[in-house]
Amino acid sequence: MKMALAALLTLLIGFLLAAQPGQGSVAQANPLPESVAVRSARQAGYLAEALDLSRRQRKAVARSTERYFGQLEQLGETAERPGLVAATTPERLLPSPAALRAAANYEQELARIFTPGQYNGYSWLTRQPGTGR
Repeated sequence: MKMALAALLTLLIGFLLAAQPGQGSVAQANPLPESVAVRSARQAGYLAEALDLSRRQRKAVARSTERYFGQLEQLGETAERPGLVAATTPERLLPSPAALRAAANYEQELARIFTPGQYNGYSWLTRQPGTGR
């Protein structure tokens, strides 16, 4: 009986600690932005799996993706801050011209790396809602 009571008390304390914001909770309200290396590795890994890339293609995609995300970070455009140029209203931001050029260069590099079928699959993936880049 004492063991069951101790286990119940431990569970209750754990729930209380998990419910307190900022103390003992796993998720934080403002997570730190990921580094370029982490984001590019995740993106390249996703593309490698989704498009069944060869080893040589994986390396080339990883290089191109890291270069692209590095360019965006230098421009100050990340997933947390996607645009710098205001459209018709200040709430709506568009990518800067330099970011659009970087994206076009990235697309061209991928077109040289992928087979036509893989590039078609990549184009389809980028058009799907919620997948982003």
